Amino acid sequence: MEFHSDDFSNLNALPAIEINIRPNILYTEEYSYLTKDELEVLFLLATTEMSAKGLTSFSFSGIKRQLGKHQQKITKAVNRLLSKDLICKNGGGYSISVKGTTILSEIIKLQNAVDLHQATDEYLQQKIVFDNKLPIEELTTLFVGKWFGAFRYISHTEGKNLVIRWQLVDSRASATLNAYEDEAILNIIPDKGDNQRFAYEQALDDLSRFFIEILSTFCIHASIETEGWRRSSLSELDYQQQLTTWLSTTTNDLTEN
Repeated sequence: MEFHSDDFSNLNALPAIEINIRPNILYTEEYSYLTKDELEVLFLLATTEMSAKGLTSFSFSGIKRQLGKHQQKITKAVNRLLSKDLICKNGGGYSISVKGTTILSEIIKLQNAVDLHQATDEYLQQKIVFDNKLPIEELTTLFVGKWFGAFRYISHTEGKNLVIRWQLVDSRASATLNAYEDEAILNIIPDKGDNQRFAYEQALDDLSRFFIEILSTFCIHASIETEGWRRSSLSELDYQQQLTTWLSTTTNDLTEN
């Protein structure tokens, strides 16, 4: 499976985040005395929601797996963010709040000190097309919060389409299902620096086979249209500008409403 493209529009990759904001900025009353752990959680929720363009909910274990931190650190960070109303808890997990979006926007404006980059330059993608319309709501109940095989549920986003994310066991690699009524995009985003391409191809095949089996219960016949390795062209600067614009627009829209 080999092809490359500069098209990055279909990939809901979770960016690796390096935060270098000065402590004297965070530990002030204006920014609710944010810790670095809390800021990383906020960035994770915001960047994922921005990429997927819909309301994103992360499970607690999903946050822990994505950030690769000890449970005690995540528990403390999540509880403090909830107490400050910077994130919200709902049936599906945790989402960034209006106040959290506003605080994040102000911090980025104050200091250009957040380095964002994709976890890898390449990702594995498969496009599946359907012969009938997919009932998105029913699919949601079957996939959200579910673990299967080597995949552990992280988060999902509900909007015009459904986006579900998993992380592979004992790895920082992640998998994404982007489901529409007439097609689905499956992605495997490798662990940075891991060159075991065959293992990722096998993982994608496992994910694809499971998904197609589920589709058959809806009497939907699915076929793989394209598959292979793709290359992203979104730079760190592009991503940071995209995030800044999204935060600013979201904050303004919420203020006006």
